[in-house]
Amino acid sequence: MGIAIMGIVIQALSCCFPPTIQAAKYVFHRANYCLKLKKKFQVVEDKMTTLTKIRDDVKSETRKTRLTGVCEAWLQKVESIEKKVNNIRAEYYITMESNCLSGCCPNVYARYNYGKLLMETTDEILALSEESKTMDKIANRRELRAVESMPVKRFEEQTTMSHTLKELFTCLKTREFKRIGVWGMPGVGKTTLMGTLNNLMDDEMFDIVIWVTVSKDWSPRKVQDEIARRLKLNVEKDESDTSVAGKLHSYLKSKRYLLLLDDVWKKIDLLSIGIPNCEELDGCKVILASRDLKVCNQMGTDRNVKLETLQNDEARRLFLEKVGEVSPCIPSEVFEKILEQCGNLPLAIVTVGMALRRKYSKSVWNDTLRSLLSPAVGKTDLDEMYELLRFSYDQLSDDIKNCFLYAALYPDGHDIYIDDLIEYWKAEGFFEDCKSFADAHDRGRHILETLLDASMLQRSTRPEHVQMHQMLRDVAMKIAFPNGESPKFLVKTGVKKQQIPEEKEWEQVERISLMSSDLNCLPMQLNCPELTTLFLQSNPVLRVIPETFFVRMSKLRVVDLSNTEIQSLPKSLFALSNLRGLNLNGCRRLKAFPSMKSYLLVPFVKYGHLENLELLDIRGTGITCLATEVRKFPKLRSLKVSSTNFADYVGKAATIPQQLEELIIDVERNDTQWNSKAQALVHELVKLENLNALRFFFPDVECFKRFTEYSVAWPDRSWRAFQFIVGLHDGGSKLSVGRWSGYLRFAGGASIPQGVQATLKHANAFELLDHEVVQDLSEFGMKNMYGLESCRVEGCKEIEHIFVGEDITLPCLKKLHAIDLPKLQGIWKGIVPQNGLASLMLLDLRRCPSLTMVLTLSAAQQLCLLEELRVKNCSNITEVVGYEETVKEGSILPKLKIMILNNLPKLDCIHKEESPLLTWRALEKIQINNCLLLRKLPLREHNLDALCTIWGEKEWWDALKWKDSTLQEKFQLLYKSDE
Repeated sequence: MGIAIMGIVIQALSCCFPPTIQAAKYVFHRANYCLKLKKKFQVVEDKMTTLTKIRDDVKSETRKTRLTGVCEAWLQKVESIEKKVNNIRAEYYITMESNCLSGCCPNVYARYNYGKLLMETTDEILALSEESKTMDKIANRRELRAVESMPVKRFEEQTTMSHTLKELFTCLKTREFKRIGVWGMPGVGKTTLMGTLNNLMDDEMFDIVIWVTVSKDWSPRKVQDEIARRLKLNVEKDESDTSVAGKLHSYLKSKRYLLLLDDVWKKIDLLSIGIPNCEELDGCKVILASRDLKVCNQMGTDRNVKLETLQNDEARRLFLEKVGEVSPCIPSEVFEKILEQCGNLPLAIVTVGMALRRKYSKSVWNDTLRSLLSPAVGKTDLDEMYELLRFSYDQLSDDIKNCFLYAALYPDGHDIYIDDLIEYWKAEGFFEDCKSFADAHDRGRHILETLLDASMLQRSTRPEHVQMHQMLRDVAMKIAFPNGESPKFLVKTGVKKQQIPEEKEWEQVERISLMSSDLNCLPMQLNCPELTTLFLQSNPVLRVIPETFFVRMSKLRVVDLSNTEIQSLPKSLFALSNLRGLNLNGCRRLKAFPSMKSYLLVPFVKYGHLENLELLDIRGTGITCLATEVRKFPKLRSLKVSSTNFADYVGKAATIPQQLEELIIDVERNDTQWNSKAQALVHELVKLENLNALRFFFPDVECFKRFTEYSVAWPDRSWRAFQFIVGLHDGGSKLSVGRWSGYLRFAGGASIPQGVQATLKHANAFELLDHEVVQDLSEFGMKNMYGLESCRVEGCKEIEHIFVGEDITLPCLKKLHAIDLPKLQGIWKGIVPQNGLASLMLLDLRRCPSLTMVLTLSAAQQLCLLEELRVKNCSNITEVVGYEETVKEGSILPKLKIMILNNLPKLDCIHKEESPLLTWRALEKIQINNCLLLRKLPLREHNLDALCTIWGEKEWWDALKWKDSTLQEKFQLLYKSDE
């Protein structure tokens, strides 16, 4: 009523007093703030409730929807207004009860301010509600798919790729693996693998899958921009990297993301780019692909998966697919050689195959082969391939580049013995700062690991050998043949009926390799003033080297004549004052070094003593006068000989040079006199002060005891390598000590000598053969075996358990072989302690007739890293893993990949009682032969993720029982018959 009257009064006065009227309107408008506060407050509450529902609807869509910057700003405004309304609620009752003049009337000033706040807030809420209508349309237009499909090549028939893909899926399903590395040499198919993995993902596992190609010219901002593009985030060009990182982090922190980083060359700090730490978030993973294992490790990967080159049959199928129809006029040997030059690399096969597609001319194929075989010819079809490989080479440091190029002196596919390679590197002067052989070997091993990790070399199937891939060898040859310059290398290896290269080809080269070439003669003399390495090994028809052949090779540092038929050494060889390494291994017709008098017959050859020779290998030669021969070399530090080289040894004159650091003596199978020679040689060995690497066969315990007690070098124990065989030499097969740097074999013992126990402390490999009384290895002292990585127990008739004890561990043991142990009842007696065999990867049991069970469930639970289980010819085994009620939690054999069970006639089950802890999820290969009572395999649907093959006789396979036929049909696809 008051407001109505005031309105009438204002209207009546408006005609007479305009200024007064304006003032009255102002007062009326302000007075309205103070009135009906309760109603105004309820309007704010209602409008805010509506706005909150709109906001919640928007947020619920963000898992599948990418909001624009406008929408994100709107959400921030809603969050701000929500806080404002919360404050309004808190002030409501305070304002309504606020009075003045001692409580006689309401506090008009407080109500005025509060009412004004309510009306302004209502307007803001209404404006945001209106804005949301536009925002919804924008949000729907920018919806994100969980996966963006990548264009990749199919590889259904490539077992190698499929196997690796399965392994990656297993890693993705393993909670512990947050960061996964995929590595392999350029062109092997890493991008195809990653793209296929991307396309197979779905929104069940991840909310968003992000693909980023990093490449060699990457920058943090480029990676950020790629991720922002995928997430449809607005990023301004002038926006700082920190600001972009904040946007990425803000979006991804609430998502289950999979980040796929392809072609990573260097470490990337993902957190600084804006990627939330996947270790701290549930359901988030990072997979990166790199050619360098070191990069994967620097990125903190939990698991690294190597992508190997294709198998031969896969390579052939891919090549034929790309080539199409091959004309009958194309010689098969040309076809095979071209395929061989591709080195089983998918990129090379596809590139060359497409270049030859529908090419029916024999000339085209011949010319292609010629260009592939010639390092000096540009290979236009493979430019991309060579560019990638050359860039990998350019990333190496200069000293590692030299080592890499040196390995190219060996033929295609050749197994390069690691010790030889490192010793040649040292002899070439690549390790000038390494004064001792031990230091040089450490440096060489470090460089070798770098090259292996960078995929510049690859491991051979033979222990302690490496190979250089064909494509990388071609790159090395192209580097050695720079355009417009004289070649640095002359390499003609593996060429049958090799002709002597023309003299002009020799003149400026630094290294020559003519190994494995059926070379039968050499020129009288060659002018090679820059030559430092000459490889002539493995030429079985090379019988004569002219006396003056080495006269003009004054810089020679390495000469390898091993496995040739030479009968004598030319006098000019001994004029090589810079020679550091001479390898005569396997020159069986060579009987002696030339005498001093013989130099008079070649007057223009200056007599020398090879005064700088450091490495000499005469194993397998007919040289016997060691005492006379090796004294000629005052700086000799590494001597490798056979026991037969001591044929003339009488034990009186000193034979072994005092300055030696390394001595290897291989005992030949036909040397029946070794046992007596060894006793006298030990008297010389104990005097060698600089010795830090020794391979020696001690025929009995007393001989070994004499060495360990009296050697002036051995007490130091800081040796680079030792390989000791203790026990009677019976003239059997040639001793093989494998790849171990600390190897001890104890054969035919009847006690446990103190010297053997003391040496065990420093060994990483131990073989116990035919011991007469020992019942378990614990008798040698478990603490003494703490550092063992490999252990072989064979022919010990009294052994009942390999290990006994509940309070000790073997944390380093990776391989365990138990063979011909007639009384063996189990691997470990009693409870296997926590982490007792935590590193064991291979368990091999053969001919153990008393064994009825391979492992108890509790013992199997401790083998958390076991990858391969072999059980053969154990006549009484009935089950592989026994059941125990006490084992209720944890995983059993989670890493087992290979299970081989052969000739186990009583085996009727893998494990009798099913356990949810034993799932065999990692199994890739099962091989079962002559286990006809075994009627069930513990396989379920989930085993299809990793399992690749099941080998066995058809009779056994057909008799297997399955829970349902569907499961049988699926595993039938993996079965391969042995027949």
